[in-house]
Amino acid sequence: MSMRILFAGSKVQECPSVLLALDRMGHRVAYYTKPIEEMQEDEEEEKALESFLKKYKVDFVLSNFFTSIIARVTNRLGMKYAVWCMDSPTYSTWVEESALDNCYLFYFDHREYELKKQSGHPNVYHLPLAADVVWGEKLVITDQETQKYSCNMSFVGNLYTENLYDRALDRFSADMQDAFTETIESSAFTWDGQDRLHLSPGMVQAVRSVCPEIFGHPYKISDEYFLKTFLLGRKLTQVERTLLMELLAERYDIHLYTGDTEVVPEGVRRFPPIDAGDGALKVFHSSKINLNITLRSIASGIPARVFDVMSIGGFMLSNWQQEIPELFVEDEEIVTYKTPEELIEKADYYLRHDEERARIAANGYRKVKEQHTYEHRLAKIISIIQGEIQ
Repeated sequence: MSMRILFAGSKVQECPSVLLALDRMGHRVAYYTKPIEEMQEDEEEEKALESFLKKYKVDFVLSNFFTSIIARVTNRLGMKYAVWCMDSPTYSTWVEESALDNCYLFYFDHREYELKKQSGHPNVYHLPLAADVVWGEKLVITDQETQKYSCNMSFVGNLYTENLYDRALDRFSADMQDAFTETIESSAFTWDGQDRLHLSPGMVQAVRSVCPEIFGHPYKISDEYFLKTFLLGRKLTQVERTLLMELLAERYDIHLYTGDTEVVPEGVRRFPPIDAGDGALKVFHSSKINLNITLRSIASGIPARVFDVMSIGGFMLSNWQQEIPELFVEDEEIVTYKTPEELIEKADYYLRHDEERARIAANGYRKVKEQHTYEHRLAKIISIIQGEIQ
């Protein structure tokens, strides 16, 4: 049955594939004129949103970030509000209004889903991210573009060389710095599903004493969880991505597409950030190996980069994540590594074996097309909010 759906978009993370998939599914999509970040928490904004929802006879609201004003207005109208969290953690869902019974939260990271479920939220679900294979099928890539983007290995993403940890470091005592360094070193360069980022109450209190402004957020999460995911998670990602780039550049022609403020290791071929649509897909299609190094705040889930690469038939070499074996057959549809040594070993092997690499890429494309498209995921969201499945 066709539905009238309002998609409340975000400037931080635009989701054209969601809108395109809903349209292909035969639903009527309204797009709110203001991005979530510009919606004011006041009575005037609430009246404007309520008027919009009534005027366009919206069945339910969908967004990829949670906002309290939508939760309150839809609750008052007896309307359901679904949030497909495409970032992890999605801190915006950790507020009081998210517990309203009309709010449905879908997390792509299973560990964050479990944490939210344990908090007693009535409508929380696990839903992986997705691939837009239709976009890739319509994309035209010229021979000149293939040559332009061709390389042994590419990585599209930030190195996080600008992070909160480094900005706060000079406030930490020598003992604090040693404790954090030990925690980071014990966690780095091993991807086996184990959580090694542990902060003692003393470490949390030490940060609070010298950086109280870090805790000035509205989210109902523990200080340890926030520090682990935001402060240490991004620093750990910076250490891993930077050193792996340096290691790989000694052996391969590696292209890095990243922000101009990032500090890039010597030997890495740096390119400007590339758009998340056609440009990125052309890179994924033209690279012999597409690398994924998951942001450490994503505890178990599979990031969007993996689905995007596979949506265009690119070969994916990713660090191991707990949920990868649940969705893909390793070494048949995707290749993973758990240590830097295994990364080098597998990169060497697949750069020498073109036919195997092409076969795995083709298998991965076929799997996402058959099971992991935006249509598959959105159909599940709609079935859940309509009460067809639990």
